[in-house]
Amino acid sequence: MSNFRFVCLRPAQAFLLISALVLAVSAPAQGQNADSLAATGDDDELVRSVGQWTHSIESSLIQEKFEDLDRMADQYRREKTRLPGGEWRLRLFYEALDAPQQTDQDTRDHVAHLEHWVRQRPDSVTARVALATSLHRWAWVARGHGYADKVTPEGWRLFNERMKQSQSTLEAAANMSAMCPQWYSEMMAVGLAQSWDATRMKEVFDRGVQFEPGYYYLYLQYANYLLPKWDGHPGDASAFARSSADGVGGSAGDLLYFQIATILIKRGNGSFPVHEMDWDRIQRGYQALSAQYGTSRRTMNQLAFMAYRLKDVTVARRQFGAIGDHWSRGVWGDREVFDRARDWARAHAS
Repeated sequence: MSNFRFVCLRPAQAFLLISALVLAVSAPAQGQNADSLAATGDDDELVRSVGQWTHSIESSLIQEKFEDLDRMADQYRREKTRLPGGEWRLRLFYEALDAPQQTDQDTRDHVAHLEHWVRQRPDSVTARVALATSLHRWAWVARGHGYADKVTPEGWRLFNERMKQSQSTLEAAANMSAMCPQWYSEMMAVGLAQSWDATRMKEVFDRGVQFEPGYYYLYLQYANYLLPKWDGHPGDASAFARSSADGVGGSAGDLLYFQIATILIKRGNGSFPVHEMDWDRIQRGYQALSAQYGTSRRTMNQLAFMAYRLKDVTVARRQFGAIGDHWSRGVWGDREVFDRARDWARAHAS
């Protein structure tokens, strides 16, 4: 099994600074957040700003300014603010709350603050989602990301124990009067880790989309679940992308198709049959996304990555030209892969 998570954001003033700089989006560490936000130019300043913002969130948690954190999350849910590239500010807020820790003791201290938040403010859905997210990540730390037969008995014990804690934390918030779209995304991530059946997973997905139709991370989670490597069958995930986009319709449907495609084409680790996806529609979706929210370093790299996988030299060369040296670790994984794809585009340009 592999880890499947996404990202989040921070305090009002820092966010306004970042927003004013114009850019956006997703994955594991501070560099990932910066990677999300930077499109072109001012990268160093953006990295510093995002680093300051992340530190501010961490400090608020350590200092147990729980009321301030709840106020921010409530605002982000209410305003549904997006960053350039389409990322939800709310999603980035949760990612900032869950900055990976260096050691198990660091994580224990981190989880202790989150548990104190839950005890102090038992009606806070934000506190419970944040705690469940960190417990979920900690479970994967214990298991590791290799094949199942390589996991130690102790790794499995801790994985199952922490994943159950994550699930029970979410279940305790299931009927709160003030809900959060990220609750559904995190519950689906837990379901994938526990190999839930299709009916149970679909029920959570449907409830989430009904609660907040624009929270596209729900579609990404469910599309990933439908891959054969998890609980789907060949063709299920691409059919889901198509039907979901058709259900939304128009340019908004194309935009959603692009977002789902970024997960499917990346998640297969090279094994996903890319020919199942509609390349023209992916490109229309990218244009719709750019027109509505602007571009980010991440979205520019996502289109380049898909052009490389689909062997469209023209689009790949154009995107690599626009990207320059601003590659995205969250998209390519490491610099060697990016360089190989860029060299391919250059070599086939003629």
